[in-house]
Amino acid sequence: MRPVNHTVLIIDDDPDVQGLVQLALQADRVVVTPAYTAARALEELDRELFAAVVLDLGLPDTPGAELLAQIRELHPDVPVLVLSGERELDRVVRCMQLGALDYIPKPFEALRLQTSVRNAIEQGSLRVRVEALTHEQTTTHGFSTLLGTSHAMQQAVSLLARSAGRDVTVLLTGESGTGKEVAARAIHSESGRAGGPFIAINCGAIPEGIIESELFGHERGAFTGADSARRGVFEEADGGTLFLDEIGELRADLQVRLLRVLQERQVQRVGASTTRDVDVRIVAATNRDLPERVESGEFRADLYYRLAVFPVELPPLRERDDDVLVLAKAFLRRIASEQGQLLESWTRAAASALLAHSWPGNVRELQNVMERAVILEDSGNITLASLPPHIRRLATDTSDDHVELPIEASGGAGDAPAIPRLAELVVVGRTATSSPEEIESFDLQERRIFEEALEACGWNIHDASRRLAVGRATVYRKIEKYGLDRDNEQQARTSA
Repeated sequence: MRPVNHTVLIIDDDPDVQGLVQLALQADRVVVTPAYTAARALEELDRELFAAVVLDLGLPDTPGAELLAQIRELHPDVPVLVLSGERELDRVVRCMQLGALDYIPKPFEALRLQTSVRNAIEQGSLRVRVEALTHEQTTTHGFSTLLGTSHAMQQAVSLLARSAGRDVTVLLTGESGTGKEVAARAIHSESGRAGGPFIAINCGAIPEGIIESELFGHERGAFTGADSARRGVFEEADGGTLFLDEIGELRADLQVRLLRVLQERQVQRVGASTTRDVDVRIVAATNRDLPERVESGEFRADLYYRLAVFPVELPPLRERDDDVLVLAKAFLRRIASEQGQLLESWTRAAASALLAHSWPGNVRELQNVMERAVILEDSGNITLASLPPHIRRLATDTSDDHVELPIEASGGAGDAPAIPRLAELVVVGRTATSSPEEIESFDLQERRIFEEALEACGWNIHDASRRLAVGRATVYRKIEKYGLDRDNEQQARTSA
């Protein structure tokens, strides 16, 4: 979508009129492009996006009304103002029927022309904003934002999609940073409430003295400082979705009030004697073990069962090995674009470090790492040097080969020796070919399995992970755990 500008196309065969129009509009810093014929006007419209068109009906090569119809058909988003000395009512009506935004009679008054052009430009700007908001609503917050091809993530997205079309209360669980608010927004955007508000509140981040007012609102004079009545988030979200993040942190007395709202669909402001009806869909989230808190008496069992009508657990990033580079790529493109940089690739060393990290901070941590890398990187692609030290040290491949995102495996598996799945190689604590007297420790077996697999695959991490049926991050972690090194292995065989 191209941005709305402040350039206006003037279609008139009279140079004097062109000059008067330009003089009138220069006060508003409007740039004027002249066109003296219909043919020239259409060429200009094909070449550039205009904020508005001012059209004289008396053109030498094409009737003005016919050109107006062509412009409306070929460029429907460009507002057209008709400028003409003809004042017959039927001509004016005809132009408006063809889609003209305004009809300005000649000789025109400068103020009248300025006002009409200004309105046309504002209309175009409003259209662009509406399109942007619509695009954001349908794509930025839909399920397409939940990136990932891993089995764990696809299962979660499938459950979220099922919940979206039904007005059911959803409880999102998972570690901090797994994207619970993104998932809540996706549910809202894909639901029948998408046209309503989405209100998010963090129950663990609001000071204890004001959280009751934030949730339920208050009446004037309800407490010291309550100079006016105020709606709470339940009323703010009426007709839409309310996201209650960190619901496990809600104190006991507010759990009782929340349960009442969920049961009765009514809210009572602090200091009020009456209730108000609310129509709100609840999506709650927590990184706590709520059943455990119910068992310990810290969370009400009845509220838990009311919230957990449709529970969905979002997997941690360490269980989504195949998604790390997919997410990193998406973050990299967005952040680099926001900062006016072109970064869509990285070195193999940087990729190996990202895959080897266990990501305790999950998706949020990965996003932060990409933001840091974009700020530090000057080479045109993400290198090992732009990653934090604790991630940088995990790289098993320190080459500077440039690799386009996403990094695909090189070579095929057809010519490599067959490698059994990892589960087939470990049988009750011993290798499948060992006798009971030759039992090795699990670590020794595991080291040998990964060592032999990497050697058979020519140290192609992607191929080895696929054929062992484990994630690539697992392969990188085992390489680090056992100190496996391709050069050292080759040297050892040469010495032997």
